[in-house]
Amino acid sequence: MFYIVGTPIGNMQDASMRMVKALVHVDIILVEDAQSFDSFYKNIQELFNLHPQKSQKIIHFHKENEFELLPQVLNLLQEDKNIALVSESGMPTVCDPGSLLLTCAVKENISYTVIPGPTAFVNACVLSGFSTKNLLFLGFLPKKQFQLLQLINKLKSMGKMLIDLTVVFYESPHRINHTLTIIDEVLPNNEICICREMTKKFEEVIRGKAHELLNYTYKGELAVVIRAS
Repeated sequence: MFYIVGTPIGNMQDASMRMVKALVHVDIILVEDAQSFDSFYKNIQELFNLHPQKSQKIIHFHKENEFELLPQVLNLLQEDKNIALVSESGMPTVCDPGSLLLTCAVKENISYTVIPGPTAFVNACVLSGFSTKNLLFLGFLPKKQFQLLQLINKLKSMGKMLIDLTVVFYESPHRINHTLTIIDEVLPNNEICICREMTKKFEEVIRGKAHELLNYTYKGELAVVIRAS
């Protein structure tokens, strides 16, 4: 069985019993970041007093080696090995490694299931307080300026056609001011909510128009929510 396992996005206490049982049960865990997973795994074992079998293996599985490891992992799954896939945080395959593996598992008719967990963009949408009637998740925005400008213009058109449209995307702290500048050119009056350190001790939700949000210094991974209509 192939398990796609969602893990907490920050707060360890968001871990579920089902998530921990799945992880300690499997033969192999595919992890995006071995160092951060090791610390997380030890903590949740202590929290739930559950421990894996000694023969369990941890394999470093990330976007740079996903294609290379694909045949090996598929062979193991076809040999009825129980394998779990986790990303550094949140849900694997959502802006994280694993999409190619999942696509191949579906084609090969390999049994799989999803162990749900917190997802940053959903958490951010609820934190924003904006309408969740119509949600559009964009992942990470294009890095090239003309592509980004083109995308924001499309959002402006969509906002006119679709009532209560809320758009959410991920952004890095060193790019956020550039992105806000582009948004200010096209959607200067739209409300924006920037969420950082979600579920953690220093969780912060910053609200305002694009030009108002340019005055902040941002740290950590950001989820940006726009009221597009």
